[in-house]
Amino acid sequence: MLATTLAQYRSKPRVYIGCMKSGPVLSEKGVKYHEPEYWKFGEDGNKYFRHATGQIYGISKDLAAYISINSPILHRYANEDVSLGSWLIGLEVEHVDDRSMCCGTPPDCEWKAQAGNICVASFDWSCSGVCKSVEKMKYVHNSCGEGDSGIWKSDF
Repeated sequence: MLATTLAQYRSKPRVYIGCMKSGPVLSEKGVKYHEPEYWKFGEDGNKYFRHATGQIYGISKDLAAYISINSPILHRYANEDVSLGSWLIGLEVEHVDDRSMCCGTPPDCEWKAQAGNICVASFDWSCSGVCKSVEKMKYVHNSCGEGDSGIWKSDF
C-alpha cells in the first residue's frame, strides 16, 4: 500500500505527503513533545503550522536533495515532524493530506480495510505508536493490512 501510494506522486518534483495536522505548541516543561522554543510560535496556546505527523510521511527526491544540501543551516526543533514542516513551509511545495497514513489501530484500520480503504500506516494515539508493539504488530498487520499477496499485486 505504501509503494502504491507513493507511486502516485513519482512525477511531482516537490511533494510532501502525510497525515497533515496543526497541533498545539506544548510550552510546559516535562510534558511529552515539549517544545523548548515555544516562544517562537507566538503566544501561549498557539498551534504549529500544518505538517505531517511523525509516524510516516514522504517527500520527493527534489525536497530530499534540498534538505541534504541545506542541512547545516536548517533549524531543528524538538520534534522531527515539526522540523521537516518548518523547512518546507516557505517553499513551493505541494502538501498532500493523505488520511490513509494516519489510521488508528484495530478496530479503526480494520473497518477501513473491510470497506476497501487499506491504511498505509496504523498508529495508536494513546501511546504514540503501537502500544505493546512486539505483541500487537502481527495482529495489526493481519487485521488491517492488504494481505500476504499485496506486495505481488503492486505496480511500481
